[in-house]
Amino acid sequence: MEDIVNSKPEKKSAKESDRPSVALIIGSEGIKSFCALPFIEYLQEQKVPIDLVIGVSGGALIAAFLGAGYNLKQIQDVFAKAVDPRFFRDINFKSVMDIADMGLGKFNAESGILNTDAIRKTYETLFKKIDISDLKPKTLITTTDLATGKPIILDKGNVAKAIYASSAIYPLMAPANIDGKKLIDGAFSSPVPVMECVKRNIDIIIAIYFDDACNPEPENFLESYFNSSRIFKRSILTSQLPLCIDMHHHEILPVYIKHPRPIEMWEIKKLNEIVHAGKVALTAQKGNFKDAIFEFKKKKQLKEEKRHLEEEDRKLNEERKSLKEEASGKASKGHVGVKPPETAKKEPAPVKRKIKIIKSKKERQGSGS
Repeated sequence: MEDIVNSKPEKKSAKESDRPSVALIIGSEGIKSFCALPFIEYLQEQKVPIDLVIGVSGGALIAAFLGAGYNLKQIQDVFAKAVDPRFFRDINFKSVMDIADMGLGKFNAESGILNTDAIRKTYETLFKKIDISDLKPKTLITTTDLATGKPIILDKGNVAKAIYASSAIYPLMAPANIDGKKLIDGAFSSPVPVMECVKRNIDIIIAIYFDDACNPEPENFLESYFNSSRIFKRSILTSQLPLCIDMHHHEILPVYIKHPRPIEMWEIKKLNEIVHAGKVALTAQKGNFKDAIFEFKKKKQLKEEKRHLEEEDRKLNEERKSLKEEASGKASKGHVGVKPPETAKKEPAPVKRKIKIIKSKKERQGSGS
């Protein structure tokens, strides 16, 4: 487990920089995360490599399926058979009785309203002892530290435990204990963790999130609880996304798949409806994705041209400097050991003598007459 809140952006190799790096974020919302399947299929058909996948809550399960090598049909079929709606009706009565203050049970940070043994065993059966670091493409699973409320990003460790932790909707489900920390649903801290991709310098980020309407007339505790959860997640998302967009260097494609009525996490029969909603959203986003790739190539070309001009200027300045130093060196070599030419001695200019004519007294008298 690694908390990478303060991680530095990852640098791309020269080979990788020839194309935009692509990340796929599969946000929370239980089985509604299956709306990401058409996007995965599209990227595979277009032979677009996915450099990073981040899964949150239900999205963590899809990310793990993809990374473990399941194809899209297998993902849908296996999930439909493995996950039983009864998982969400298996009440932990000891915890509930403590909530009612009947003195017959105890509710604490280890407790949940539901018994989760069956769902944990299901994840263990599906993924056995696979480690997160073994998933391809590179996969991160987002959880939340119950003690601090901060996001904890899992990039290694048992996949089955990580998926459960990422989807443990506390207090409905008990926290997971991983490396001495109690971890709960990643959506409590980041329903769509775009910032994790921004910090890793990913060029094109496809962030998928399924949002449906609140149930105007909830019939039980769970439906009421999920109403509150939807409102809470929307608030977090609307506060985080603008900052991510402001900090990002290229393109973020937020995919909000809105549904007119609520789909609860145990409604397995609505998988086809959810996948269809994903196909509709993909149709609307294809053009934006192609534009993002085009803009990346255009920016890269302009950057290369600028780099080329700067390189030419640098070489020209070096040549000028070299020529100047060479000329200066030649000039200094021409004066080494040579005495300056002796200048001819100038003769002093002749002195002009003034001759004063003195007249005699007799002459002066004659002139006066």
